[in-house]
Amino acid sequence: MESVPAPTIFHITHWKAGSQWVRAVLQAADPDRIVPGKDSPSWFFKDPIVPGGIYTPVYATYAQFRQVVPEGGDERSFALMRDPRDAAVSWYFSLRYSHSMEYDTVGDARRKLEQMSEEEGLAQVLREQVPHVVGMQRSWLDAGLRIFRYEALLADQCGVYRQIFEHCRMAVPEARQRKIVNRFSFRRRTWWRFGRENVRSHFRKGVAGDWKNHFTDELKKLFKAQFGDALVRAGYEKDDNW
Repeated sequence: MESVPAPTIFHITHWKAGSQWVRAVLQAADPDRIVPGKDSPSWFFKDPIVPGGIYTPVYATYAQFRQVVPEGGDERSFALMRDPRDAAVSWYFSLRYSHSMEYDTVGDARRKLEQMSEEEGLAQVLREQVPHVVGMQRSWLDAGLRIFRYEALLADQCGVYRQIFEHCRMAVPEARQRKIVNRFSFRRRTWWRFGRENVRSHFRKGVAGDWKNHFTDELKKLFKAQFGDALVRAGYEKDDNW
């Protein structure tokens, strides 16, 4: 009996939404199909698509993604999103302390943030980085792309990864799924900290709702002024009264 070709898988996401976590799990599940990333987040847009490959992570709006991958092929695509307020806090601490200085842009951002208070630094992130996150999320929602949530992954890692494997038509036995997911869980990677935050770690905290510990009233006003109903549209709030 002739085997059915594996679909090409695309894990689409925005920054600070557990992208390397998902990549690690998918790579452990089927390492031979992973298409290796290259020198920058734009690598996806430079080379021909490898049929049957697994692309993870792809940082793109839906329109940008479709410029590279036309509709109609044998693909399984999904997006992973995170509350943009938590993404902002994670991005701030990453730029301020833990992100690699490999790129000049990170070094420039860190030098600026070192001269600012936390509130000023977060405001800078809201103005410069978060618009890209919100724009990506809106594009995926408008297109009807299959979306999984970082918060759901934190709450039920095995259950949500099972849904991802099923959506991507990855035939991974359930026992092996659990073993892989547990190996790469946040708790397993940071067990020695006993739940304590480490601002200088790329695995700083790994919780949902941490923005409440960092957003001042002024930052809330700034977020609402810039992004309006973005949280309602993405399902993170019922209205603007948060």
